[in-house]
Amino acid sequence: MGEPALLPRPLANQQGAALIAALLAAALVTTLAAAMIFSQQLDIRRSGNIIHGDQAYLYALGVEEWTALLLGRAEKGEEHQYLGKNIPPIMVEGGQVSGRMNDLQGLFNLNNLVLATEENQEKFRLQFRRLLAACELNVELEQAVSDWLDADQEPRFPGGAEDGEYLRRTPAYRAANRPLSTPGELALVYGFDNQAFEQCLKPLLSALPEATALNVNTAPAMVLAALSDQLDLKKAEQLIADRPEKGYPTLADFLAHPALAGSGLDAENATGFLDVQSNYFMVQSQALIGQSHLTLYSLLKREGKAVRVLRRNR
Repeated sequence: MGEPALLPRPLANQQGAALIAALLAAALVTTLAAAMIFSQQLDIRRSGNIIHGDQAYLYALGVEEWTALLLGRAEKGEEHQYLGKNIPPIMVEGGQVSGRMNDLQGLFNLNNLVLATEENQEKFRLQFRRLLAACELNVELEQAVSDWLDADQEPRFPGGAEDGEYLRRTPAYRAANRPLSTPGELALVYGFDNQAFEQCLKPLLSALPEATALNVNTAPAMVLAALSDQLDLKKAEQLIADRPEKGYPTLADFLAHPALAGSGLDAENATGFLDVQSNYFMVQSQALIGQSHLTLYSLLKREGKAVRVLRRNR
């Protein structure tokens, strides 16, 4: 007789192996499908955010263009109805937009410390020192700022600072030796680490690309009070309270105010120092579209009836 034939594996073992293989395959397919769905949802949300972000930026540009159009059409004094006021939210497709326009020449232009004429530089330095004192900051910080802005490497005494001071820091850096782009750059300047700077002084400052006279029609009380040692906050507030709706028509009208008696301010020394109109404005445009919230800051310059955008920051 021949040898007995080999018996096949038990059927139950075969079925068990097939079931495990099927479960593993199903688990793998389910995992892959879940990963694909998650990735697809992520891509859809990412694409939606990009689209909404682009739409928000375009709507913010629309607010900028609209305010520039209003500014260009405004006659002398009429721009006051737009300044310092929030544009109420306007509903647009997918969200809303709003804005605000501020006069930057109503603030103290830091770059006047080096860009103004030599005669006016001294006036602006004194004004800046009074602002520092009003905010309970060391008046010698004016020298540190002037050193940061000027082109030389000679520190002013006793509060100045040039490269020698900044190269000792970690990390080391150099003085800018150029005009500021924004007041926030003062955080890099020697001595500006006081909370009073952020809360009191910084809101009173601007940094414009050329020397500008202060617009007395939009300047806040603290900036006006810093024009002279003979002015105080109470007199400055009176100047604002008596300011006509469209502002003082001429500089002579402003200088004739009783609160300025004995201040030393007159038509002769006001040239290039004081004015009743402005050319530089900041527009803050906000757009909320879907999940995207964008704020755009636009520096505008008015040149006659034309308005030009000099800089945009998000």
